[in-house]
Amino acid sequence: LNQYLVVGLGALHGTTASVANTALTGLLAMSALGVLFGGSVAARSERHYLITAGGMLVTAVTTVLIAFFDPGALLLVLAISLGGFASGMAVPSRDMIVRAVTPAGSFGKVFGFLTTGLHLGSVVAPLIFAQFLDHGHPRWVFLFIAVCSVLAILTISFGMSGRRTAEAA
Repeated sequence: LNQYLVVGLGALHGTTASVANTALTGLLAMSALGVLFGGSVAARSERHYLITAGGMLVTAVTTVLIAFFDPGALLLVLAISLGGFASGMAVPSRDMIVRAVTPAGSFGKVFGFLTTGLHLGSVVAPLIFAQFLDHGHPRWVFLFIAVCSVLAILTISFGMSGRRTAEAA
């Protein structure tokens, strides 16, 4: 959303640049606050997978709603900001999940792999979003983000359920 929110909203709902940029500002600011709040929550919780999945679920729901409805300026900014807060809140718990499943002595390798994956995603996603926009399908920018969020939830859910089963045995 960081790179394609403004152009996606303009193409999808005819959102003005000033409203779309305000929504982007809300997304970025609330994402940062979400990380701070999420760190505090992660420090007090053992159920990091629920926090991460919850944040991704809110992100998926807000992007699907925006894909199908034009809520108007105020609700748009609030919804985007809520999605930013939720996705930001998920980040510290996601990092705690990665930390928990990292074998001893492999911390650097695992976080290097994770960081490389995030950067590769940042390279590939704009190519996908650009195709959606160039071919007149701005709705798919938001739906693709929702699909990726759901895939993240499934990865967390199945990955953690298998881990809990193995730990119980």
